[in-house]
Amino acid sequence: MLVRALAATLLLSLVPSAPAAAAGANPAAMRGPAATDRQATVAAQQEITVVLRPRTVGTVRFRQTLRRTLGRYSVRDNTYATRWLRDGRPIRGATKARYRLRAADVGHRIAVRVTVRHPGHVPRVTRSVGRRVKHVRDVRATVRYTVRRDGSFTKAMRTFRRQVAETLNDPRGWRAAGVRFKRVSSGGSMTVVLARASRLPRYSSVCSVQWSCRVGRYAIINRLRWRTASPAWNAAADTTRRGYRHMVVNHEVGHWLGWGHKQCSRQGRRAAVMMQQSISLGGCRFNSWPKRAELRVPRYR
Repeated sequence: MLVRALAATLLLSLVPSAPAAAAGANPAAMRGPAATDRQATVAAQQEITVVLRPRTVGTVRFRQTLRRTLGRYSVRDNTYATRWLRDGRPIRGATKARYRLRAADVGHRIAVRVTVRHPGHVPRVTRSVGRRVKHVRDVRATVRYTVRRDGSFTKAMRTFRRQVAETLNDPRGWRAAGVRFKRVSSGGSMTVVLARASRLPRYSSVCSVQWSCRVGRYAIINRLRWRTASPAWNAAADTTRRGYRHMVVNHEVGHWLGWGHKQCSRQGRRAAVMMQQSISLGGCRFNSWPKRAELRVPRYR
């Protein structure tokens, strides 16, 4: 029995273990033929050389439409994928050959990224030079304005000042007329007031506790409407309180710019911002921003 045990031990010591055998094996062989074939395929693919980078063509101003060129490459009969970029980051849904510039693009750089694919070649990604987007119109007048409150409230004023500034210089607003607005601590030529509703009639007999008003240099925003909008506005399906605030500031400042009230041009169309939308739409749809015809403001013609 002892002899048999010694013989078995000697036999086992002569047979190499599986890990030892694997340690000396070829790693590529152990990965199998599929992995090796993939590596060989990638290595065999050629690179696509960029002969001419893609470009964006068109006027880089809000509401204008840009188109992209594909560029030229060392191979032809390619397939292409397009992605528009804002400051280097993809713009959601912007994958077509043309792109209409949006309010969010103003002040930022727009470029296009093109991914080129060709059989037997590694895909090539290239992009155009970024171009800074401008407002509809360059500045031709600067309005310096102050903000004040008329009533015993203070917490609301920080938001009021910020949102008034956002509205006045929004690319969709009076800034599209070439008018820039700059808030100052005193003086200026216009004052935007957030007033308690009961204070409105003190400015003029034409002002009501129900609505906002403009008198002389004062664009007076009714705090009740600022907080709650109007019943008709709130009842509409596609409106927001922020949209109402845009509208009421644009409307009262529009009076300061020289416009009177306007009527609905055709049923179903967007209302002019100078319509009394808080009171009646006359068949038009709610709208927070000046229409194209309203941008020729009387004060700065």
